[in-house]
Amino acid sequence: MWIPKPGKDEKRPLGIPTIQDRARQALVKSALEPEWESRFESTSYGFRPGRSAHDAIARIYSSINKGEYYVLDADIAKCSYREP
Repeated sequence: MWIPKPGKDEKRPLGIPTIQDRARQALVKSALEPEWESRFESTSYGFRPGRSAHDAIARIYSSINKGEYYVLDADIAKCSYREP
């Protein structure tokens, strides 16, 4: 089904995955997740199973209290790659 984009004349597709699609996605996830989880940094918290924003905040709080932190201030507005 095609639905209109807000504020534009364009339309975008709206797809709802079937039970078969969801089963395949779960199968692939269960096959790939253990290997990739072992490769991630222990300090990575984004979209990881068993980790949340609260865990990241607790880690930050703990690091600040121990004095183990750096502050990085950077302006990355003009750092995006544009093809010539």
